[in-house]
Amino acid sequence: MMRTKDQRQAGISLLGLLFWMVLLVLIIAFVVKIMPVYYDYWSLESIVSTQAREARPQSSEDEIRYDLNRRLGVAMINIPQKDIQIAKDGNAQPIITVDYDKVVPLVGNVSLLIHFHTVGK
Repeated sequence: MMRTKDQRQAGISLLGLLFWMVLLVLIIAFVVKIMPVYYDYWSLESIVSTQAREARPQSSEDEIRYDLNRRLGVAMINIPQKDIQIAKDGNAQPIITVDYDKVVPLVGNVSLLIHFHTVGK
């Protein structure tokens, strides 16, 4: 019995289903590896902005750095000290700049390098 054009079966084949399942799993795995890095960055932005706002104009760079590191320690965010710059503007308000890279291992010897930059005024 021959099927006419109107009687064809429509749907997804087993191979098509496997392809989309594998693709979905890879996307979920990628997001799971990347999201903690961005969550830390968003927390860092908040901490840096708060520290810059709350720092007194007469505070020294060491005092500001100490308070910032204390807040980062509570949030369990590790940023190398060389990546944190503290300066003061014309009104003696601190400007905290954090500029760092994060390497996220993906699969085997493949990694993703993400560059972050935030300024707190």
